[in-house]
Amino acid sequence: MTFKPSSPLRPHCLPHPHTHPPAEQNSLNRSNSMEDEHTEPFKDGADLCQQLMDRYANSAAPQHRHLLATAAALRSNLAVERLPLTPPAYFAAAISALDAAEAALDPVALSALVSFMAIALPLVPPGGIAALKSHEAAAILIVALAREGEGVGVACVRAMVKCLGVLIGFCDLEDWDGIRLGFETLLKFSICKRPKVRRCAQESVEKVFKSIKSSTVTKEASKFVLSELKSCSALALKLNALSTSDECKEDKVLKHEHLEVLHLLNLINLIAPYLSAEVILKVLSEVRKLFSFKFSELARHALKTIKAIFEALRIQNIVLETEDIVVSLASFVSLGDRNPLDTVIFAAKLLGVAMDLLYNGQSNLWIKNLPPVCRSVMGLLAFEGNTASQASSILNDVLKHHVGSLSLLMGTDQTFHDNCRETVEANAIKATCAVFENALSASDGIPNDHVLSVISVLFLELGEFSFVLMRNIVLKLADLMTQISGGKVHNEHVSTHEKFFSCSHIDLNFC
Repeated sequence: MTFKPSSPLRPHCLPHPHTHPPAEQNSLNRSNSMEDEHTEPFKDGADLCQQLMDRYANSAAPQHRHLLATAAALRSNLAVERLPLTPPAYFAAAISALDAAEAALDPVALSALVSFMAIALPLVPPGGIAALKSHEAAAILIVALAREGEGVGVACVRAMVKCLGVLIGFCDLEDWDGIRLGFETLLKFSICKRPKVRRCAQESVEKVFKSIKSSTVTKEASKFVLSELKSCSALALKLNALSTSDECKEDKVLKHEHLEVLHLLNLINLIAPYLSAEVILKVLSEVRKLFSFKFSELARHALKTIKAIFEALRIQNIVLETEDIVVSLASFVSLGDRNPLDTVIFAAKLLGVAMDLLYNGQSNLWIKNLPPVCRSVMGLLAFEGNTASQASSILNDVLKHHVGSLSLLMGTDQTFHDNCRETVEANAIKATCAVFENALSASDGIPNDHVLSVISVLFLELGEFSFVLMRNIVLKLADLMTQISGGKVHNEHVSTHEKFFSCSHIDLNFC
């Protein structure tokens, strides 16, 4: 590549900066980047300037006129220097012009130049820009991005962010010092309040992580993400505490700071599979703190991020960290409708995933946590409609996955009562059964179908152990059956109870 920042390619041939009418300026600021306006791709084997002429020559849009003028000026530069009209040469001319004239370019001229760069750069073939030159070009863009608050439009900022992401891909990705500043800049714009800029930056960060092969560089990049998360969440947590005590009245500030955390969580959802194994556990710990937020939207985003991290870590043993999450999730679910019920159900589903991770981690911690998990989800069965139905399905899955495993661990080579007295497994099962017994005792009337469905699953999963462990539950249900037969109760309740007892009559014979 012929790009030489120290010897720019005749930037004076660019359209001369001048003041644009306010209406035209606003139009340019609002316009999308040029490369997004047509789905038809540009060809890397043909003169880019001519392609732009063919595409936009008949357009009256101000941004197209400025783009064509810029392209023509750059082609003139290349012709004077007797350089080929290729994408690498066009980009070299553009970045050299930006380096030499950036401070003198008004927002409109700057937008046209970087829009051209955003079109040309993706056409550069792999290896078409040397790592050192790419690093220098990225530094020039970072300086230009510092002007984002000087009337520079969204399209212009987005184009520069896109170019920066592509340029990092040409750098030596095993040299952290060489990409650090560019990566830090992309991370900054990943929480930008402007959606198009933010999405572009987040996609670029994801591509960078995908491209990095060095574990050392991956770890350093991951630490930057963790540092940004700590910074954003610390301020948001502080503001949350002030809001809780009615000491903060600046709703707009609260909203802005909370949105930054949301944007960063969305980024982590994208890059979780690529984060360093060591750092991602610290990220998980940091995200767990967000459960204390007064704002339910933050809690929901935190849950989604935990889910993304769980999916990324299924093959790793993260037992201790997962148990902390289980405790927090169970506490969150236990609050019931103090939070939006759809968020509570999402947390309950995540509880099931966390329990599976504990189980797969070959730790006895899943046994210890089974009773409180069941207790937290059990409380949702009293709600109406879809909430109870989903909670029932979640709890059924937890029981099927874990109670049967506990029964097998208890074994049959000793007498049941010895197992029941001595083992951790038996104590966990007794505590789990007590959850359902207490729920029945606390209910004022007849348990609904969802409660009976879950108890039926517990019967079936316990098998031969149910005749002692669930004796009180059966007696309580028998009392309810007596009440039903002697009172005026809807037929569907009678039918449900009959179905329940039909699946447990063998166990009743042992009572």
